[in-house]
Amino acid sequence: MFKSIVLLLLLALPLHAKDAVKEDEQTNNTDKPTLTFPVSQQRVFDQDLTKYYDADEVAWLGDKDTRFLTLWREQTTAKVTGTTWIFPDTYTSANNPNIIQTLRYKLTDKGLHTYSISPLSQRLNSEQAEQRLQAQLRILQEKIVSQDGKRLLILQGANSQAMINILINNPDVFVDAIVLLSAHSPTTELASQLNEQINQLKTPILDLFSQTDSLAIIDEARLRKTSARRVNNINYRQTVVIGLQGQVETQIATSQIIYGWLVKLGWY
Repeated sequence: MFKSIVLLLLLALPLHAKDAVKEDEQTNNTDKPTLTFPVSQQRVFDQDLTKYYDADEVAWLGDKDTRFLTLWREQTTAKVTGTTWIFPDTYTSANNPNIIQTLRYKLTDKGLHTYSISPLSQRLNSEQAEQRLQAQLRILQEKIVSQDGKRLLILQGANSQAMINILINNPDVFVDAIVLLSAHSPTTELASQLNEQINQLKTPILDLFSQTDSLAIIDEARLRKTSARRVNNINYRQTVVIGLQGQVETQIATSQIIYGWLVKLGWY
């Protein structure tokens, strides 16, 4: 009698209700719960680039396991000077509208192909982060357009610490010149390590910081200059950029300082 009543109740259920019962049964038979993860910062960067107004500048590099998005521009002169690899600060994007975007356009006018790479959203002093950055550098190095002429590496903010460490430990990944933009380290110990590694590199380094940077960034910059002077590091040069970072005039002045330094190095 009881079974007959249960059967009648099931038959009386609406179709969608029966489907819900089946879904519940399937869920109960599965030990693994369904979890919804938040969108990572890196994925936000990638989505931002895929909607970039000039789609011809968006390029995927690497294979299935190491793919990453870049914004690239071809040099616009009659003679190729080389290639610039730009790594903006953490938690920013490759199409950062401030100094990074200005450098992308100004450097292509000086005969340099430019690649701007969205930085990692994870901590840059972790081993995994450095491994991924190292893989990106190797992929950029293998690009055909990167093999013509000089190689300029531009590092902004917290990216500087990890990338300098990679260059020290991987001599097969090489660049001809390095520009630091408001470089800083997450800890005092890593800041001291960065000073020592800069003095170990034979690569010319232009260390730029703004008068409107935070006190921590300015203090670190002064320590790097003092450290370079103590060992008479002739490959190191530091310059203070005057003006507000958000102003176009300041950004253009920064690009002119970099160009003047490259002229002094004999690139032009």
